[in-house]
Amino acid sequence: MTHPRKSRLSVTVLGSGGPIANARRASAGYFLSIDGTPRILVDVGGGTFERIGRSGLDVSSLEQILLTHMHIDHTGDLPAVIMHVYMCDRKRQIAITGPTGRPGNDDAPENASAQPGAIEFVRLLFGPDGAWRYMNTFEGFGIAVREAPSALSDLAIHTIPVDQILEDLGVSIYAVAVPHGMMPAVAFRIECGEESVVFSGDISGSSAALIALAKNCSMLIHDFALPERDVPHGKLHAKPSAVGQTAQQSAAKILLLSHFMPAIEGELGEAIEIVRREYTGRIEVANDLETYELI
Repeated sequence: MTHPRKSRLSVTVLGSGGPIANARRASAGYFLSIDGTPRILVDVGGGTFERIGRSGLDVSSLEQILLTHMHIDHTGDLPAVIMHVYMCDRKRQIAITGPTGRPGNDDAPENASAQPGAIEFVRLLFGPDGAWRYMNTFEGFGIAVREAPSALSDLAIHTIPVDQILEDLGVSIYAVAVPHGMMPAVAFRIECGEESVVFSGDISGSSAALIALAKNCSMLIHDFALPERDVPHGKLHAKPSAVGQTAQQSAAKILLLSHFMPAIEGELGEAIEIVRREYTGRIEVANDLETYELI
C-alpha cells in the first residue's frame, strides 16, 4: 500500500514478477527515490521500461543502476533504459554495478559454462565491438562499471563506491554474494541516514551473508518466487519458510515480498502464512507501480 511521505527513502516497484509473462507483473525492477527524486535503479527486467513510462518518474536524475545478477528477467530492459536516459540529453556517464563473473566448472554440469560479470556483460552490450556500439556516438555517453564479489566463499560485506551526487546525499551502498544456482549473484543494501533498504535479488535459501547485510534494515525486499512444496526450478529460490527465517534473524522492520512466479500466485495466502510462522514483523506484498515508504 502507498503511505503518506515521511521517510527520505522510498521504493517504487516497476516489476514484481519473474521470467514468465504476466499481465499484472513485469519482470524484476525497482526505483529507489531519495527525498522524492529517483536516484537508483535496482534490476531492470523485461517490462520495466514500459513501467517507467507509466509511472511518470523522471529518470534524468538516475545516478546508479544495480544488477543483482544477469538473468534475463533482471537485465532484459537495460539497453532500453540506457537509450532512454541518453535520448533525454544526458551528457555524463552512468554507473552500473553488478557481480563479478564465475569460471566454468567441468565437474559440475550446471556450472560447466563460465558466466560473465558486470564488466564483460556491459562490454558485450555497449563496448566498441558490442551489440549496441552505436551508443558510443552519443555526446557524453559512458558507463562506469563496478563489480561486487560474487564468490560464495567470500562472506564479507563489501562497500560499493558511489559518485559525488549520491555521496552528497549521504548514500552508502553495500553488497554480499548470495547463492543462485549457476549464476553469480549479489544482494545490495542502500543506506541514507538512519534508513536502509536491502534487495535480496534471487537467492536459493537463507544465507548468513544476506542476514548480516540485512541486519536491522528498514525494509528487506525478498525473492518470493515459489511455494514451500517442491516445484520445477525450486532449488533456485528460497522457500517461504526460509524467507521468514531470514527476515526474523536479520530483524528487518518491513518485509516486502516480490518476484512472484505462477506456481506461487495461486497459493500466495498460504505461502505468506508460512512466512508469518517465522517472522513477527510487518509484511507487504509487492505490486507493480506501487510506492512503498520505509516507515
